[in-house]
Amino acid sequence: MSMFSSASIRIIGLLTICTAIACTGSYSPATVQYDKVRITTESPKDKNLEQLLKPYSDSVNHSMNIVVGELERELEKKLPEGTLNNLLADAMQVEASKAFGVPVDAAFVNYGGVRTSQLPAGPITIGKVYEIMPFDNLLIIQELKGSVLQQLLNRIAERGGWPSAGVQFTIKDKKAVDVLVGGKPLDPSANYIVANSDYIANGGDDCDMLTPIPQQNKGVLVRDAFLHYFQSITAAGKKINAQIENRVRYAQ
Repeated sequence: MSMFSSASIRIIGLLTICTAIACTGSYSPATVQYDKVRITTESPKDKNLEQLLKPYSDSVNHSMNIVVGELERELEKKLPEGTLNNLLADAMQVEASKAFGVPVDAAFVNYGGVRTSQLPAGPITIGKVYEIMPFDNLLIIQELKGSVLQQLLNRIAERGGWPSAGVQFTIKDKKAVDVLVGGKPLDPSANYIVANSDYIANGGDDCDMLTPIPQQNKGVLVRDAFLHYFQSITAAGKKINAQIENRVRYAQ
C-alpha cells in the first residue's frame, strides 16, 4: 500500500510548487474524508491551478475511498482497554512478525497517536485508515531486556494504558503489575522482541528507556501495517473484529 503514500507525497509536492508560482493560493482538505481539495484565494489565476490539480486530487480521492475491509461491529478507543486498541495492537504484532520474519512477543501503539475514537460497523476505507493514523511513523522492532520492558510498561501505566498485544498487566499506583508476556510472568533477565513505532523508540511520549536500544526497520509505515492487516483478514473472507480481553486493567 506504499503506492498511496507516494501518491500523497507527489501531490503535496505539486501543491507546494504551484503555491510558490502563484504566491496567492492556499490549499486545505475540505473534509477529513479527503473528499476534495478546496482552493481559497482571490487571484483569478487559481481557476487554472484548480484545473491543473484536478486529475491529481481525483486520483487521491479515488484511492482514499477504496474499501479494504468490513467491520463486524463498532470498535472504540478507550482506556485502559478498547476494542479498537486491541485491533490496532494485534495488527502491529502480526505485521511486524511478517515484515521481520521473527516471532514478536509484544506490540504497542501509543494512545495519543490514534486519532479516531470510534469506527462504525460497515466498510472501512483507506481514507479511514489515514484518519486513524495520519502520521508517517515507521514500524520497528527492538530486543528489550525484561527489565526495560517493565520500564516501558510502567510508562504506559502512567498514561492510563495503551493499545497492547502479547501482554497482560494491571495498572496499580501508575505502575504495571502482574505482568504476563505470552501468558507467562515477565522475566526481568529475559530478552523480548517488541514492536513499536519509531516515534516511541526514539523517546517519544517520554519513553527515553528505549533510545539506547538498536532498532530494526523495513521501511514499513505503521499505517500501512494496519492496511495490510485489514486486507489479509478480508482476503481470508472474514469481517474485521476485536474483543475486550482484559489485556490492560485497573486494580480494584
